[in-house]
Amino acid sequence: MSETLKIRMHKIYPHIFPVLLLLALEIQNAPLLASNPVAFVINCALIYLPLMILISVIGKVFPAGLAASLILLTFYTVSFYRHSQTGQVLIPIDLNFTRHLKSMAAFSNLTFSWRSFISIICVGLINVPMYFCSKHICPNIKKRGVVFAVSGVIMSMLFFMPFSDNILPALNFQDAAELTYNELYESRGALFGFYTVAMAGEVGEPATYGLPYMERLVNRVRRNMKPAAKGKAVNPDVIIVMSEAFWDPAKLPNVTFSEDPVPNYRRLKDQVTSGNLLSPVFGGLTSNTEFELLTGSAMRFAAYGQIPYYKGDVYVDRDEGRALPSMFGKNGYRTVGLHTYTGAFFDRYLHYPKLGFDEFIAAEDIKNPLIKGEFHGQEIIADEYFCDKLLSILDDNALENPDQPLFIFGITMQNHTPYLADKYKETHIKADSGGILTYEDTASLEAYLEGVHDADAVLGRLYDYVQGTERPTIVVYFGDHLPFLTQITGVYAELGYVEARALEDLTTEELYKMYTTPYLAFANYTDLPDTWGDISPYYLGALTADAAGIRKNLYYEFLIQAFESFQAMNEDLYIADGEVSAELPEVSTALTMFEAFQYDKL
Repeated sequence: MSETLKIRMHKIYPHIFPVLLLLALEIQNAPLLASNPVAFVINCALIYLPLMILISVIGKVFPAGLAASLILLTFYTVSFYRHSQTGQVLIPIDLNFTRHLKSMAAFSNLTFSWRSFISIICVGLINVPMYFCSKHICPNIKKRGVVFAVSGVIMSMLFFMPFSDNILPALNFQDAAELTYNELYESRGALFGFYTVAMAGEVGEPATYGLPYMERLVNRVRRNMKPAAKGKAVNPDVIIVMSEAFWDPAKLPNVTFSEDPVPNYRRLKDQVTSGNLLSPVFGGLTSNTEFELLTGSAMRFAAYGQIPYYKGDVYVDRDEGRALPSMFGKNGYRTVGLHTYTGAFFDRYLHYPKLGFDEFIAAEDIKNPLIKGEFHGQEIIADEYFCDKLLSILDDNALENPDQPLFIFGITMQNHTPYLADKYKETHIKADSGGILTYEDTASLEAYLEGVHDADAVLGRLYDYVQGTERPTIVVYFGDHLPFLTQITGVYAELGYVEARALEDLTTEELYKMYTTPYLAFANYTDLPDTWGDISPYYLGALTADAAGIRKNLYYEFLIQAFESFQAMNEDLYIADGEVSAELPEVSTALTMFEAFQYDKL
């Protein structure tokens, strides 16, 4: 090969490099791009233009190519493992978790993947020619300036200016909200999919929204408010416990247990108020269930791809004292939050005061707690200790503030994923699937059984406490989501609880199974209904406030009224009058009101 030809090839290769890099990276996402040439071109542009800018800044093609490769390889690999573990790809809001790398590492259970390994090797190989290109390509400052300017202008026009939708019709985002993140990444590529979610923006104004409509809505809510109860208010102590991954494992078919993992739940569910909670999440993102409960807002009407606690300036600050704890506080309650994990996770230590908590007790505020189990060397505060602490707060309040009722919201931690074989020194409940599950999956299931059995013991202790105290008390106890027993739906599919192995492939019936957890409620001074039926967390908080007899703000009065029209919804399901649907009704006054009221509130 002549020297001239070599030089030409070296000059051409950096322009081919983005295409090769994309193909190498997409091994970890989906074999999609051959069927979507427009998406392929856009993905290439999303690599090519920043790469040209980087080369013009650095002045060398190899360091620029290597830097781009490492950044994109990290993104694709993290997204790949997140999807393999949780069923969801990496989205922009997840970048907030980089502040909690230690915790995220402890929660992970990574395994070797040939798919990821091959992608990494391919990325390394295509960078080798870039090294030799650097010896032949040395652009002067003038050329670098031209490349920087031209690439920057084109990138701005294509991806960041208002008229970009007219230049590239494929950049129209209107259909994005109709796709799951996984479907978006598969149809557009991970890089373009990530960009689409990032640029999706905030919630759009509902079509009906405006001052006249809101005035009619407010008047309607006020007109339908129940009259205040006569006589002196009882003002009971109110305890709400969100138990990490609390669920009934007996629902799993084709497996038996050496003893009932949840005997207290089994004993109480027919004696007290009980039913199913429709969680907005599966297997993780506890904070989204918590957000719905504490604010009365629905994730269905939150912005596309949001974790509300990581957008606190919108979803917390703008709530302006209308959250559940604030409402109890305005009724004379002392309000306490308790969580046996670090208060920095999900920024709870920032948000809880704004939500109306007088006090927030997190793991760092607890001295010498009882430890049970660990994940990847990180010790876990036992649910038994959580219950001890919660009951001591109740007792101390009764002694120090006998005339002031207490609202306490607690979140447990012991039963958090990962359910590794070495999470506990020993497990006491054994699972037998007749060989259906592997040894590793059985060990994972037994680790979960140990945790949920301890969570069930907390339920039993709270019930006994309520029966034994003279102070009027209400307890609400529920699970935030189903557990990740193994990767995505692994154990559930193996045992036949569901057939699909990907969340997006679940039927309506299977979605209901994978997104519903139990709730129980009981009181020692009044009768509660046998059940509230299938219910979303935002209604659970409203109905708890209603049962306590406190004066509700206008938004919570609306929730009580809306509950009569439909009882639950998340991103995938809608439940009204016992009917479960995968689609929202085209015409629904209650839904239209809900969306407008939540939009106005935030």
